[in-house]
Amino acid sequence: MARPGKFGGAGKASPRKIYLGRLAKIFGVREVLAEQLASIQLHSSIRVNTLSPLSEAEILEKLAAFGAELDPIPWCPGAYHLLSDKRTLAEDELFQAGHIYIQNASSLIPALAMNPQAGDRILDVCAAPGGKTSHIQALAGGGADIIANDAMKPRLKKLEEVLTTFHVAHAQITNFEGQFIDRHVEGQFDRILLDAQCSGEGMLDLSRSDALRYWSVERVIKMSYLQQKMLTAAWKVLKPGGVLIYSTCTFGPEENEGPVSRHLKHNADALVEAIDLDIPNRAPGLKSWDGQPFDSQLSHAVRVLPSKYLEGFFVCRLRKAEAEKSLP
Repeated sequence: MARPGKFGGAGKASPRKIYLGRLAKIFGVREVLAEQLASIQLHSSIRVNTLSPLSEAEILEKLAAFGAELDPIPWCPGAYHLLSDKRTLAEDELFQAGHIYIQNASSLIPALAMNPQAGDRILDVCAAPGGKTSHIQALAGGGADIIANDAMKPRLKKLEEVLTTFHVAHAQITNFEGQFIDRHVEGQFDRILLDAQCSGEGMLDLSRSDALRYWSVERVIKMSYLQQKMLTAAWKVLKPGGVLIYSTCTFGPEENEGPVSRHLKHNADALVEAIDLDIPNRAPGLKSWDGQPFDSQLSHAVRVLPSKYLEGFFVCRLRKAEAEKSLP
């Protein structure tokens, strides 16, 4: 006779049951609510591209003439939740010519948390398809010097297309593996975005029968090792006093708090800073997972719980301490 599985019932627990058990624990809710949160039909948002040759007023006038229904996003100037159809807008000149960028609102957070400035030297470690790179340059007023890197060669064409279409100047595209980025780029950077490759749990829709086709705890753990290596490599090329944004579109603590907590343990010059954005459905980083405590600084990280306009996301802002001056 079959023995009961860990989650009840006979035999081995299904990936769906394992996944929901994990989400319930991460969100601090019952499984039935976790399932609802993981099955939300997400709506898109848009960002007015301030690098466009058109003014923001001209772009908004064109959007109104198009009939786009918009709701301003309070915590991101120039961004709006899209209440009308995304597909027709994506086919319009407003998007095709780079005047607006269509994206999920959660992906606005990393660039805002970075707060890039004109004159900064910036590295985007996993840049493709380029939406966050273009947002970073827009926030810097077009005046940052950016290296947009991606390890996956097939994605470079799309990255180049996006940066060109959305009027991103002063950006060099490179093709290096993120875990070895310190061996390939020259000099150091004022700011770095590590929007790390991840298992993408925040984008999974459990209303689809094939949602967990590629998901497993083993894959989550495998990704966490890669993320740790990328974080270590990126830290080496961050200037003292510089800022690194670590972000993922996933839920697993192994991929979020885990790599950052280990990084803090082994790098005394690393400090987590608060992200001062009034984002709905935000929660602090977890204190522990499976009995293993995380660094208390992770309370300053941001976890975004899924909602109508926000996919699941994790963002942490790290500051490298200034180099100590030697006494004369």
